[in-house]
Amino acid sequence: MSEVLYRKYRPRNFEEIVGQEQVKQVLKKAIAADDIAHAYIFYGPRGTGKTTTARILAKAVNCSNKVPSERPCGVCDSCKAIDSSNYMDVIEIDAASYRGIDEVRKIRDAASYRPTMGRYKVYIIDEFHMLTKEAFNALLKTLEEPPEHILFILATTNLEKVPETVLSRCQIFIFKPLNNEEIINYLKRILEIERKNFDERGLELIARAAHGGMRDAVNLLQRTLVFSGAISEKVVREVLGILPDEVVEEYLSAFCSADYDTLIKISKKMSGSGYSLETLIDQAIEKIKENISSGNASVKSAVVTVKLLWEIARELRYSDDKGRTFETLNIIKSNELAGLYKIEASNVKPRSNVVTASNEERKLLEPEEKIKADDTEDDLSLLLDRLYSEGHILTWTLLSLSKKEIEEAADGVKKLKVAFSTEDSLAKAIFEEQFESINELVRTKNGWVLEFASQELRTEKGTDVLSKLPPEQQEYMKKIISLFDNVEIEVEEEEDG
Repeated sequence: MSEVLYRKYRPRNFEEIVGQEQVKQVLKKAIAADDIAHAYIFYGPRGTGKTTTARILAKAVNCSNKVPSERPCGVCDSCKAIDSSNYMDVIEIDAASYRGIDEVRKIRDAASYRPTMGRYKVYIIDEFHMLTKEAFNALLKTLEEPPEHILFILATTNLEKVPETVLSRCQIFIFKPLNNEEIINYLKRILEIERKNFDERGLELIARAAHGGMRDAVNLLQRTLVFSGAISEKVVREVLGILPDEVVEEYLSAFCSADYDTLIKISKKMSGSGYSLETLIDQAIEKIKENISSGNASVKSAVVTVKLLWEIARELRYSDDKGRTFETLNIIKSNELAGLYKIEASNVKPRSNVVTASNEERKLLEPEEKIKADDTEDDLSLLLDRLYSEGHILTWTLLSLSKKEIEEAADGVKKLKVAFSTEDSLAKAIFEEQFESINELVRTKNGWVLEFASQELRTEKGTDVLSKLPPEQQEYMKKIISLFDNVEIEVEEEEDG
């Protein structure tokens, strides 16, 4: 049986470890100065080099050629035995399987005996946060006052589950997730040694799918090589079940526009083709994150969308009937997005953030741009239409109920003068209370300054404003107005003369 790639190319010294520069530098200096602590905690996500670093540290303190040596020679009997897991004084324990107090007592009793082959007896305990409370308590005394020939290296992915009494007795090193560039360069090195063909895009997909874990990346690489013998984008997508970009864009478009028919069709298509619904959600979230980074999406709307998609993914994880759960939650969550996205047909050339669904192009809401201001009544209509389409319903209603006129000041700044008739005293009261926020909104959208006019204006106001709203937004406005039902508002009439 051939050796798996992640074991075949496991780093043998500190220089070969990818990333984790701070961890490597501190440990190398400690070894060179012969200032080894009695207990270390290596904390970080899976596949980031915790156990590998622990083995290299064990080799460095037990290397026969140079003691101590920050770079183990790799050729002496001690180094070879540790590499092959045959060194009697390096004991690796899986705390997920041996987590009880009896196992820890055995460690504590064996720690009193001196090493038989090297300078240190090293205990490497993986996932040690899985130990029971009693086991932790049994280990405390040994951690606090261990024999001088004992070295504990405790690896964990959940530091928050480790008692503070244990943390205070150890030196803690944090292993960070690896970035895509580091993973891709390491995979290239393996492929060049193995003399396999590859393309950059295929390696990028593997690196993204690994989510910062090198071991996962190498395992995915090996799976792809077994399937085809080479690495290409098409093969990687097929092996890893990565959906085409157009499918993800179609799903996002349907979700953001509450296109229930398309959402259900996508669900049926996914089930029939064997793709994972969780993968679709994950790729959709990544797509939105890319749009945010490139400035092609409104951050506020995108954040809400990611939140809703994440809620769907969380429910799917624990669902037995994933198809029905996916369809139901997509209908519910996409309905919550109503008013947050601007859906419009477009005849222009599609951009990177434009997605296609139902034979029309839709795009995520673009970052806010100021509308050009002219001295025409069309500007008022444009402003009101924009407020309405972007969900600023209260402001849209108040301005629609008011009388308005545009006036240009001496400095060239345009003023939007607003006044209310006597019968609109309730709207006037709400407007006065919300004046600052409305003024800031109008200034952002149109560059105008809002002015509350004491005299009635000649411009005719709109009629039957609430009837233009969708039913759910009518209910929203009615609730807002109902808050003022019991508020007494005094309206002073101006005396003639």
